[in-house]
Amino acid sequence: MDDVRDAMMERWERVYREEAPRVFRALLASLRDRDTARDALHEAFLAGLERPPASDENLAGWLFRVALRRSRRGPYRPVLLRLADALLPAKDDELKQTLDRLEAGRLLQLLTERQRAMVVAQYYLGLQQTEIARLFNVRRGTVAATLTQALARMRRGGQSAF
Repeated sequence: MDDVRDAMMERWERVYREEAPRVFRALLASLRDRDTARDALHEAFLAGLERPPASDENLAGWLFRVALRRSRRGPYRPVLLRLADALLPAKDDELKQTLDRLEAGRLLQLLTERQRAMVVAQYYLGLQQTEIARLFNVRRGTVAATLTQALARMRRGGQSAF
């Protein structure tokens, strides 16, 4: 029994090293709060240890979906991204990247929670529409329509000046 438990722990350690940074960035973009994203990610990994998914296929997507669900249960709700963390870079390239992230964050704020989650799943996690549909238990057409509406909303929002 200990061998099985040790093997599962090793598996999840590997998954954590490989997927946690990418899933964390996706959660941060979707939830817009560093602490909420971190807590939700850790809860998703705990859920995976307690009750692992049936398949290793698309573990990043599974973790993302579970973390989003867990974030809704907590006493916290998503809040605006903390600007202090984003304004620390010293180099010009880092400043440009930070400004790009701030603009992306501003545009993501224009979306509903569902739109934001699907946009993040596609563009941050690189999931296909069929994978997103499976993750959110909706039809692929619903994903396509949601993404189209979200991108249109972001385009309209991007035309307004600061």
